[in-house]
Amino acid sequence: MIYIKPSLTLTEQYLKRLSVVFLVVSGSLFFTNSAYAVSFSFDSAPNVATMLINLSEAVPNLMRLVTALAYVMGFFFVVKGILELKQYGESRSMMSHEHHLSKPLTYLAVGAMLIYLPASVQTGLSTFWREPTPYAYVSEATDSWTELTNSVFMVIQLIGVIAFIRGLVVLTHMDGGHSEQSGTFGKAMAYIISGILCINLYQFLQAIVTTLGLGTFS
Repeated sequence: MIYIKPSLTLTEQYLKRLSVVFLVVSGSLFFTNSAYAVSFSFDSAPNVATMLINLSEAVPNLMRLVTALAYVMGFFFVVKGILELKQYGESRSMMSHEHHLSKPLTYLAVGAMLIYLPASVQTGLSTFWREPTPYAYVSEATDSWTELTNSVFMVIQLIGVIAFIRGLVVLTHMDGGHSEQSGTFGKAMAYIISGILCINLYQFLQAIVTTLGLGTFS
């Protein structure tokens, strides 16, 4: 027996169109009234320094959010890696070479590094520095310049963590030919290394200044 979905009558079509128009008009009126209700004071507009300082105050909460997202993605990749291992075992039992062992192992490794994100970042920092101190820029001074530089370092550290996570995620895209894998691996390592350098930007700048003989960076 074939079931045929009944078509809308002309009245139902008109009612549907009217409801869409009503929603659009009411939404436009709502946003228009809201726009007129809000008053902007351009005389007290914040400058870039104030915006960076205000943004840095939200960095700890944003860092927790990014870490939580990394945990979720880590568990997702672990589960996906286990499923890929299952498919690999089934393909091997059927003498098929369609699946490769490298992809599920990559999923498992990336998932573990995302779940243990703080330890992964610490390992990356220890690779470049013997005693990494990402918060060496923190000073007891309370002047406006010190507050601004601290805010800039905090925002860059957040960007570095996001870049590090992005690099790990790009590693899971390695699939296909040898040239494609090389390009993907290079892109992933660029994200990871740049993220590590941003997280410990203070010591990275110190190393550059010392290498060029420009004095001390503080």
